[in-house]
Amino acid sequence: MKNITSIILLLLTVFSINAQQYFGKSKEAALTSIKPEGWIKEFLQRQANGLGSSPTVSGYPFNTNMWMEDINIPVGHAGKDWWPYEQTAYYIDGTLRCGYLINDTALINYAKQNFEYTFNNIDESGILGQPKADGWARVVYFRALMAEYEVSKNEEILSKMTDNFLKTPRLFDEGRVLLNIEQILWLYSKTNNNKLLELAINSFHSNKGTSLGGEYGNEKKGVNLPSKLLDRMLSDETPSGHGVGFVEQVKIPAILYLYTGNKKYLDASLNALHKLEKHHMLVDGCQSSVEHLGGKAVNMAHETCDIVDLSWSAGYMFMATNDGHWGDIIERAIFNAGLGSLDKNFKAHQYYSAPNQPVAAEETSQFNIHLDWGGMATGRMCYRTGHDTECCTGNIQRMMPVYVSRMWLQNSDNSGVTAALYGASEFSFNQNEAEIKIKQETNYPFDEAISFTFNMKQKNKFAFRMRIPEWCKNPEILVNGKQLKRFVIEKGMVQVERKFANNDNIILKLPMELKLTTWGEKNEGFAVERGPLVYSLPVNKKEIMFPYIGDAKLANFPNKLMYPTSNWSYALDIKNGSEAKFSQTTISENQYPWDLENTPVKIKVSAKKVNNWKIDGTKHAPSFPNELELDNKIETLELVPLGATYLRMTIFPKTN
Repeated sequence: MKNITSIILLLLTVFSINAQQYFGKSKEAALTSIKPEGWIKEFLQRQANGLGSSPTVSGYPFNTNMWMEDINIPVGHAGKDWWPYEQTAYYIDGTLRCGYLINDTALINYAKQNFEYTFNNIDESGILGQPKADGWARVVYFRALMAEYEVSKNEEILSKMTDNFLKTPRLFDEGRVLLNIEQILWLYSKTNNNKLLELAINSFHSNKGTSLGGEYGNEKKGVNLPSKLLDRMLSDETPSGHGVGFVEQVKIPAILYLYTGNKKYLDASLNALHKLEKHHMLVDGCQSSVEHLGGKAVNMAHETCDIVDLSWSAGYMFMATNDGHWGDIIERAIFNAGLGSLDKNFKAHQYYSAPNQPVAAEETSQFNIHLDWGGMATGRMCYRTGHDTECCTGNIQRMMPVYVSRMWLQNSDNSGVTAALYGASEFSFNQNEAEIKIKQETNYPFDEAISFTFNMKQKNKFAFRMRIPEWCKNPEILVNGKQLKRFVIEKGMVQVERKFANNDNIILKLPMELKLTTWGEKNEGFAVERGPLVYSLPVNKKEIMFPYIGDAKLANFPNKLMYPTSNWSYALDIKNGSEAKFSQTTISENQYPWDLENTPVKIKVSAKKVNNWKIDGTKHAPSFPNELELDNKIETLELVPLGATYLRMTIFPKTN
């Protein structure tokens, strides 16, 4: 009887929605409405000039025709038939978005060639893509189609995607195939086809054997039993399993909430993400994940895919709730973990990266050595053009485009717009049938001030929302030079509603305090933070170039082994953040602030060397010694933003 009642309630949920409703607080804008400037534009240009335009230097599968080819796995190469399509779909999605943001026609056209081939080669099933591509690979590929539609409004995309989901009746209810719900509901939002809403709801509630952490651990849950995914997300159960699987899966109930209004869906996503933060979040803004979620140990690491996918899912959470916390999650992950995992010229990347990494060589990554495939993964912390498993090589292309795509959002009630994430840019939108442009000028996250200048032909009344980060205690707002004395901050957001005129200006000041924060399984580690940035000791390095792929371009895309040539094992000799000394310099517009030599912000702290904290050969840094053997000499360490470093130390013990 209980099951029958549940089914009836689900059907009522579907059929009571005669006209489409959207229950979120904001929506994405087309990529072409956002014009990045400053260092963000420079990042995207480096991306385009680096691995974005030269995918073949990363080797298989980026040396294929991607979704235009029946890809065969090379002899002796690990992987499954669908892997190359997931990996290249990440690349297509990321480079398409990058192309639209900086008007790079070569990147745009390559993605379109893949789309054209796909649409011209569809069998009677209507299912899109190469036969070897599975449902999960299509999830990744369809994100590129979604981005393309938002720009081009090409109706063929909607019709072909509709056929993909509906022409051959089936549920999307197992493993990562469940994640098609994201695309199904996006398509529903564009077509108002209630069959798509039904399909999404039925797939979710028919889900079989998918654990809270993704496709791993099914044997513990029972693969043939109906899933209790929603109940587990709402429970106190500690998240486990595959890290990428978790952060991809966790957004699905929240997306269902956007189109049903069922609060239980939203509560499930919120609770699951808060549990992730509690049990697995590392200091640099990404959860630990060396394939599986790994806790909060001071020497734990994360897969680079997790950084991007966490940020992508947090964007949906922001749109669902208008809670600034999710913007805080995105900026911390991208500015710290994200940038710290990349070569600053976007010519190499790490598969695993960590807040503490004093060495990055072929034997450094020992996280999976106990597994039968772990021997091939020991070089995952090297900065290289490609890795033994190729997902991150594709997914890094999405990193900054994901950030930029959620910088500016449109309020879902058509009341105005939201500045969700900060960075120099220009945003164009229509309000009350009039075109408006907002120019955001800032050197955030290094500077505290953000200026918004409004351009329009005639006065226009609308609401302008801004995020107030949780780390900021005393924000200030100036409207046309006059301080706004009274404003309300609700869930990390503030709203200024007025009749705006041409050249109106709002300045948001976000004072950034120096803080000493605690990390580790037992809060035994300490880190220095200011605003959204975490600061690290850059470790001097010896670099050894090594060949990886054998492409003719490889001389310009070096793979590097990095070994420490300076001391790295220190304990902080300060009691709190006020004892640290912050300094800031002005750099020119053509100086990229994430290049170590150009960093405009530095923090000096007192410390003592820990004589008995050492690495074993070139293996990853161990946890702190049980008893610290401290040098008597007090030294001054100069810390810089984590994202500007390669080898680094971020979490330290304290002398006392």
